[in-house]
Amino acid sequence: MVSPRRYREQLENLEIEGLEIDVSSIRDAMEVLNSLEEYEKVLRQIRYNVRSDVRNIRMDYLDKLQKIEDPNKKGFFGRERSKEKILKEKKALKKDRDLEIAAYDIVENMIDNYLAQIEDARDYIRHSIEKKVG
Repeated sequence: MVSPRRYREQLENLEIEGLEIDVSSIRDAMEVLNSLEEYEKVLRQIRYNVRSDVRNIRMDYLDKLQKIEDPNKKGFFGRERSKEKILKEKKALKKDRDLEIAAYDIVENMIDNYLAQIEDARDYIRHSIEKKVG
C-alpha cells in the first residue's frame, strides 16, 4: 500500500496546477489536448491505485473485526470478554478504519477535481479549434 502523502506527492509532481492552455494556433491546441490525455491516463491510474488501497484497508479491518468477534478468544486471565468490551473494541476499530480511509478519500477527491478540470479544458480547446476551423 502507498501512503496518501505519497499519492499527493505524485499529484504535485504532475504539475497540473501550472498547465498553460495555449489555443493561439490549432497545432498548439492539439499539443495541449495530447498533454491532457496523458495527464488523464496518469490520474486514472493513480485513482485506481487509491481505490485498491482503500479496498485492502477495508479487507484488513474486516479480518481484524473477525478476530475481535472470535468466541474462542479469551480476555485477560482466560476470562470471557464482556459484550461491552467487544463493542468498544469494534467502535475503536471502526474509528481507526474511517480515519485511515478519509486520507485516501481526500486524494481521490483531488483526482476527481483534476479530471473534471481536464474535461472542462478539453471542451474549451475543442470549442476554440472549431471556431478557428470554421
